[in-house]
Amino acid sequence: MFEILPNPSLETLMLVGRGVLLVSAFGIFALAFIRWRRTDERNDARLFAHLERAFAEVRSLHETVAVMSARIESMSERTEMDTRLAPAGMVSSQRGYEVATRLARNGAGADELVGSCGVTRHEAELLVRLHGAKVRETASPARASRVPEQAAHGANEQITWPVTAPTPAPKQNVVRKRGSLLSVVG
Repeated sequence: MFEILPNPSLETLMLVGRGVLLVSAFGIFALAFIRWRRTDERNDARLFAHLERAFAEVRSLHETVAVMSARIESMSERTEMDTRLAPAGMVSSQRGYEVATRLARNGAGADELVGSCGVTRHEAELLVRLHGAKVRETASPARASRVPEQAAHGANEQITWPVTAPTPAPKQNVVRKRGSLLSVVG
């Protein structure tokens, strides 16, 4: 029954043992290779996903840089236009002050200066005080004669007395400290 091989010799057994060992080594090598390939494919998939995310971020950064460069370019154009127009704007504001000064010298009120010259309320009041005082000084005799008449008639209007400019003090030695707003009179 078991007489397939009459009498196996040691050489035959060694040959069969070598064959089985070789086949099993080949099988183990094939399994290791398959595992290595699967691990490599997973690593490749992770690497590709990581690269896709990196490329998406780079695209996003590229778009952001393009938008920012366009904004910077438009801002530089605006700045160039503003620098070209700035002297004209300063001249027009200076003209507004000149007109307001002239109107204040001619006796215009603060409300009129605000409405016609585009200066603020405080600026208009200051201009009236500075430049309108000269007009009041020259008109003070006529005004002084009218004020008592209004008071005698019982008018409800507010009485304002003429404002006179202070007389200049005699010149004294003035010592100013550098970097200071205070002055010392000697």
